[in-house]
Amino acid sequence: MVDTLMLPESLSTRLSRSVSADFFRPLARPSAPVYVDCADRLVEEAGEAGRLSQRETNEIIREVIARHPLSLLSEDEGAALRDARQRAGQFFNRLIAAGWLEDQTLGLHERWAVITPGLRPLLRMLRDLAEDRVAELKTFADTLRGLCQTLEERGVLDPVLQQPDQLRSTVTDLSQRLERAIEQLHAVEKIVTSFEQRQRQSATAADTLSLLYEEFGQGQHMVCYDALRRGGLLMRIEQARSTIAERHDDPLMRERLSEGLREHYGYDSTESYDLAVSLLTRLDRDLGGLKRRAEAIDLRMAAFNRLSQQRYRYQTELRGRRPEIIKAYCDAINTAHAGGRFSDLGAKPADFAPRCVETRFFFGTESLYKPRRTKAPVDLTFGQSGAVKQSEDDVLAAWKERQRLALTPQRAARLVAKLIPNKKGTTSTEDIHLETTDDLLDLLAVVAYEHAPALAGKRIRWTVDGLRRRNGLEPHIIEHDTHAGHRIERFGITREG
Repeated sequence: MVDTLMLPESLSTRLSRSVSADFFRPLARPSAPVYVDCADRLVEEAGEAGRLSQRETNEIIREVIARHPLSLLSEDEGAALRDARQRAGQFFNRLIAAGWLEDQTLGLHERWAVITPGLRPLLRMLRDLAEDRVAELKTFADTLRGLCQTLEERGVLDPVLQQPDQLRSTVTDLSQRLERAIEQLHAVEKIVTSFEQRQRQSATAADTLSLLYEEFGQGQHMVCYDALRRGGLLMRIEQARSTIAERHDDPLMRERLSEGLREHYGYDSTESYDLAVSLLTRLDRDLGGLKRRAEAIDLRMAAFNRLSQQRYRYQTELRGRRPEIIKAYCDAINTAHAGGRFSDLGAKPADFAPRCVETRFFFGTESLYKPRRTKAPVDLTFGQSGAVKQSEDDVLAAWKERQRLALTPQRAARLVAKLIPNKKGTTSTEDIHLETTDDLLDLLAVVAYEHAPALAGKRIRWTVDGLRRRNGLEPHIIEHDTHAGHRIERFGITREG
């Protein structure tokens, strides 16, 4: 079994020692916007002093409640009280009970409202969640540039040259700046996600283009990956990571950093050594994940651009303008009969005046009718014209004529068997003599095919070889032969079987 005494304390255990159980309860109530705005105003007005008089506090609370007329207050928050001062006083008590304010009495008539230490980190977290400025990308690059510059200084993490407390201070500062850069990256990703949600709810194509080119496009030139590459920042981050990795494996670095943590925080030897190793490991891991995180954000930006294009195409090409025309027609009717009643319209004569600018008039049903185009029936009979009826003898004669002119393997085999009776025999167009057109068609069939069944049932094979294959780039040296009134390039025929 794992010894529970050796496990580190959980976050909830450490948090319970710092704030009360009611500290986060106002954020879960229906009146949470009032609590958040009250805390924001009180911290801003208190400034560095961190406190306000009770009278000023109640006035600020009363102003904030007046700005939220639709907020639902509970009875313990002064919902049943009609006096604004009494309601503000009741809400002031709720802030004290939650641990956001502390009531301080210095005299009989001197009461102060002190900002508790836990309220400022809570507001800082809420402000980070509400951050929507794309310009955080530029701050992100500046933060990383300063971090790399620190790691590039000679001997900044040398355990021989630096004192333990100086090493502790440098590593802690690097961890905080790197954590801030990572938080900015996550905030930028949240910004892109919010733009995607707004783009999915855009009503018109104009809203889609405005969101893409005006609002989202303001920070488009500062995308994360370009900021990392600009000025060799990506290469500098890789060098900084190699420096951290080298110091992570250095036993002397671990001992000196552990000594600095032990002297500063009062840890024992084991706790300080484990914390030193954890700090160096986290630095190495976070530096390695910056590139992947920035590339992921660039992919989200590219996905937003594709979403905008698809949304614009849907609103302009697929959906059409019919919904907008109907909406404009309804708006025109509402404007014409504003303040009236449906019962008053019954006594009025019918009004057919056009209400929509897009209205088009069609005069008669013939203007809307599109006659169907029918195709004429196809005449599949043989002959010169489909209008002249042919006899069976004419059809048979036309069929025989097409068969006579067709280049078939059978007529090629007959010519090869006639010219070359024996296997492995050869001949060429120079040695043969053809007189009729049918003989010329037989020769063309020989060129078109390579084998065919003979009359006796055996298969005849042959090959054709001409000078064109070897001297294709020199046509002037190719010889020609004349057959049946046509000049033919000379080629040879070899019977294979």
